[in-house]
Amino acid sequence: MMFELYSKRLRLIPLNAKYLQLLIEHENDLAIEFSLHKLEGIIDDELKQALDYRRSKVLEDEENYIWQTNWLIVCKEQNCAIGGIMLKGMPNERQEVVIGYYTFPSFQGRGYMTETIITMINWLHHQPNVQSIIADTEKDNFASHRVLEKAGATLYKETESLYYWRFL
Repeated sequence: MMFELYSKRLRLIPLNAKYLQLLIEHENDLAIEFSLHKLEGIIDDELKQALDYRRSKVLEDEENYIWQTNWLIVCKEQNCAIGGIMLKGMPNERQEVVIGYYTFPSFQGRGYMTETIITMINWLHHQPNVQSIIADTEKDNFASHRVLEKAGATLYKETESLYYWRFL
C-alpha cells in the first residue's frame, strides 16, 4: 500500500522513480496506474525538466524518495490530477525543508494549492528534524504570493528575481 496524504478535497501521492518516469513520458499510463481520469498533454517541457531532476534525486536515495519527489495532487471529486507539490530534499542542517508546487491552469483559482500546502505543512511539522518550511517564488508570480500568504507563509528574504517565504 502506497503512502498518501489526504485533505477534504485532495489526495497527495508521493511518486517513486517508476511513477515519476510515467508522469514525464507516459502521462496517461500513470493515470491508468492510479485509476484516474486521463492526464495526457498536461505536462509541458519546463515541468518535464523539473520532474526529471526530481527523478534523478529519487534515484540517488530511493529509501527516502518522499523527501525528493513530486507528490501528485488529485482532486477526489473529479478523480484527476490537478498539479503537484515537490519536496526538494531532506531537512537541512537548519531543519528546513524546501517546497515547490504547480497547479494545472484549468484548476487554478479554486483554493486547491492553498489546501495542498496546508496539508503538506501539517504533515511536515510532525516529521523529525523539521522546524520550518521554505518556498521561493518569482517576484512577478502574484498568484503564488497570494497562495503562500493564505497558507500562512511569511516573506523573509528577496533576491533580484525571487522572494523567499517561510512557514514556521
